Amino acid sequence: MNRDPLQPDPFAGLPPGAPDADDGPVPTLLAASWEQAEARLYPTVLEQPELYQRIVRLVRATADHLRLLGPGTSALVEAAERGPHLVAAVSDDSGVSPAGLDLDLVARAAMAMRYREVRSEQALRRRLRRIAEGRAAEVGWVVVEESGDPEGDPFRPYSRLEVAPATGFGLLVAAAPDDEYRGVTHSIRTVRVDVDTGEIVEDPDDAGGTTYPDAAARDAAAALLRSRRDAY
Repeated sequence: MNRDPLQPDPFAGLPPGAPDADDGPVPTLLAASWEQAEARLYPTVLEQPELYQRIVRLVRATADHLRLLGPGTSALVEAAERGPHLVAAVSDDSGVSPAGLDLDLVARAAMAMRYREVRSEQALRRRLRRIAEGRAAEVGWVVVEESGDPEGDPFRPYSRLEVAPATGFGLLVAAAPDDEYRGVTHSIRTVRVDVDTGEIVEDPDDAGGTTYPDAAARDAAAALLRSRRDAY
């Protein structure tokens, strides 16, 4: 898969149960413009080491400043409206010269860097919220994340993270494209979710997951794994 199945889809709408817009994605075209800036900014200066180093330092310093503005998407969208001015201010504070740099591209590249962090932070908060809700309801399992086509689509990878709120034991149920993008591979991996931080930890007893011929067999196996864990 080209995208981490546990990362929220940047082109999706507001996730179910999201308390406010800060828990959702930024507008699609805006996020795409940030990624495009990254693609344009670095390759053009690879053969100019001094310029490349200044760009890297200024992008990171700007992302550090964006981090101080808050954990949600609204602060990031607001900052994007004054991107070049923000980079100029960061340049003054950090001592990194902006000479010869496109400050708009630098700003958007920093937005892209920070947005990846924001999406990860949002995912952690959603996991913790849904685990807490499941524990309060005294249910055995909760689906904390789900995206894609459950039946399997090479161009819409599927992932579903199910967690036992009492223990943090989890199942990552997935359908990923095969090597030729003509079909999909269905799989289940056992993982553990830290119920204090939301971080996912690989299960040392899982040798890399088990594959299945189709979605029905995969989901039947997931149901069996849940029942076995419940019997412990």
